[in-house]
Amino acid sequence: MTVTGNTTNKHLDFTDSAQKHIKSLLDGKEETGIRIGIRDSGCSGYAYFLEFADETKSDDFEFPFDDFKVLVDEKSFTFINGTTVDFIMEGVNSNLTFINPNVSAQCGCGESFSI
Repeated sequence: MTVTGNTTNKHLDFTDSAQKHIKSLLDGKEETGIRIGIRDSGCSGYAYFLEFADETKSDDFEFPFDDFKVLVDEKSFTFINGTTVDFIMEGVNSNLTFINPNVSAQCGCGESFSI
């Protein structure tokens, strides 16, 4: 399933800083994209994962950006639809942040969430 741009029911956005960060992570790698999703984890139930990816699976949504693609499996997408991914730098710390309107609670450490 390829999704180009935002559609009424399927939306995943990366800020400019997140796109630059992802592009820098992929620089010199064979893979042309990343896979993001969720898995059971942590004290609140779910955690995000991000990994390098190249292969699109039959149940994937593909979100093309200028310099890379983002793959999300259908099950994960039901939980992250509408999410904006941002890259935040605070002092010496930096991380990708998921701004997910579907999250109902997040653990104190920010590593896991519930829907």
